[in-house]
Amino acid sequence: MTLKSEIPGLAITGCVLCGLVALIHIYIFILEAILWRKRAAKVFRLPQSIVEANAGLAANQGFYNLLLAVGLIWGLAELNGSILLFFSAAIFTAGIVGVITASPRILFVQVIPAIMSFIFVDFGFFPTKNWSYWRHPLYLLIILIGAGLVTVVLSLIIKKYFLGTDSNTPSKLAPQDVEL
Repeated sequence: MTLKSEIPGLAITGCVLCGLVALIHIYIFILEAILWRKRAAKVFRLPQSIVEANAGLAANQGFYNLLLAVGLIWGLAELNGSILLFFSAAIFTAGIVGVITASPRILFVQVIPAIMSFIFVDFGFFPTKNWSYWRHPLYLLIILIGAGLVTVVLSLIIKKYFLGTDSNTPSKLAPQDVEL
């Protein structure tokens, strides 16, 4: 398979970044779906009772992260900029939700790597000469930024009205909160 890109250096860098983001999400899958009970208390700074109570939710979330990684791997296998953009954008927006509702650390683990891979793939694979073409890299970047802003608004609404204002409040599923 040959690399069909507008700017090969940017496209190659974008592919490398997508590969790194895929590896990060495979690690997250392993942590959340396989090692949750052993490592989550330390990694996420949670009481062990919360870790135990939320193991099923973490496994589910881990599989979502694995699917995002598989999507990037698919895009890399096909050297398809559109696939890489879609999954980079999905990781970027999911990361925004995580930053707002779970932990600011997700900004560095997920959001920044995803937007960097998006930018490099965007400008590496798509032509910049034709401004009337809807897939112009700047248009795609503006669409991503718009999606990010919509995600921020929705995440803030969800956090305020459905999750409460304190995201550090123990889960209602925690064993110490269950009355027998």
